[in-house]
Amino acid sequence: MRIKSLLQPDSATMVGILTAAGVYLIYNNALPSAADIRTTPADNPDVESARKAAAWKSAALITLVFLVARDLNSYIISGGALIGIDYMYKHSNMVVPGTGKLTGSGGGAMVYPMPEYDSGEAG
Repeated sequence: MRIKSLLQPDSATMVGILTAAGVYLIYNNALPSAADIRTTPADNPDVESARKAAAWKSAALITLVFLVARDLNSYIISGGALIGIDYMYKHSNMVVPGTGKLTGSGGGAMVYPMPEYDSGEAG
């Protein structure tokens, strides 16, 4: 199935940029700024749930615009904006404020040393 675009290339670019601006506004209204998120403790569940809600709303906006315009170029532009903005907020939520470094997938603080088994004692 071939998608027949309803837009000229210059109009498709403008629609993609305007949809990307809509994605930015959704994130801007749903979440605090990325700088404020970096100052909160890492892996904040409230920030994460708000980020996911903003991502779903943005994906719905992009899908709606794609279904109306039927243009792949505007879909790619706005989808790239969604990926970039979502990555920025997710990264900000994973940074530990004291160190400025990312947390590991396990949270870093939940790592425990393995017991020593070379003592020769039977347990």
